[in-house]
Amino acid sequence: MGGTSDARKGYQFLEPALKRLAEMPGFDDLSLLVFGSNEPTISPKLGFPIHYVGRLHDDVSLAVLYSAADVTVTPSMQEAFGMTASESMACGTPVVAFGASGVLDVIDHQVNGYLAKPYEMEDLANGMSWVLDRSRAERLGRGARKKCEDKFELGNVARQYATLYEELIHEQKSLRDKQGRT
Repeated sequence: MGGTSDARKGYQFLEPALKRLAEMPGFDDLSLLVFGSNEPTISPKLGFPIHYVGRLHDDVSLAVLYSAADVTVTPSMQEAFGMTASESMACGTPVVAFGASGVLDVIDHQVNGYLAKPYEMEDLANGMSWVLDRSRAERLGRGARKKCEDKFELGNVARQYATLYEELIHEQKSLRDKQGRT
């Protein structure tokens, strides 16, 4: 939402990267699927068809969309966590993003996606090309799903919080003990 008007979303990098990808050999059957916004009055010319699905209002539709895609591209300049990336990966779809901010906690470079050099359009295009290579698609999809199961599954997250709280409590007790001895 606001993908073309909010500079933090990175559209200024995505559009030239997509045009570059359209020029690369082997991508003449590419289609772009855009969700979160409706078709603009003047649709950009990227060199391949663009399909706009608008806003999705339920998890099932979103999961079906992610699962149908070969790659999800999130060119944001700022991400607190990378919710779109993690949702895509949970559906077994690898992600291409810039190697900066919150997505660094989600994407493992060339294991479950591709982390392009921050704000380099050419590397964003290279990342899309790399992920779309059929010889690695299945491995990347499995890696994406596994990362989400291992790191973001509810029970695992709860255990991570419990461990963090135990460490913080232990640190506080240690600080009190030191202060009591001086």
